[in-house]
Amino acid sequence: MLPISTIDLAFHNSVPQTAFGIFMIGLVLSIDGFAFTAIISFFRSSVGQRPHPSKMRSTIFFVVCTQLLALTLLLSVCIWALSIWALGILPTWFTALHLSASSYTTLGDFPAKIVDGWHMIPVFIAFSGLFSFAWAASSTMSMVSSLNSFLDTTKNSTL
Repeated sequence: MLPISTIDLAFHNSVPQTAFGIFMIGLVLSIDGFAFTAIISFFRSSVGQRPHPSKMRSTIFFVVCTQLLALTLLLSVCIWALSIWALGILPTWFTALHLSASSYTTLGDFPAKIVDGWHMIPVFIAFSGLFSFAWAASSTMSMVSSLNSFLDTTKNSTL
């Protein structure tokens, strides 16, 4: 059994990183949620506006909106990196970006040493990445459904 002082120290070290991690998950998911909702709304309102819709134009517009979803995910990685770098958890922007990107995609390939007391941060980054990727995939499927419905119901569509 561990001595009380070791348990107290472990608890003391986990509180700041847990609070920071939960706050950052909320921040990243909020930004992603607003962006994903705006992109889906923009896609749905823009695809069906022409009297003679173009299948090619609609498909290209779908690809552009999907790329906007991907850029939102990249922004999320940068937000994590900026916060890690600003707190001094990692010494350089590039190292913080490397940790954020490798943890966000849940690959976990990060050879550098993290400051003591902050070893749970990659877990929080992975959680936010998991939820963000799932939300982006769901948003993409929603846009595919809208696109298919739009193209199936338009009798006067052109190539």
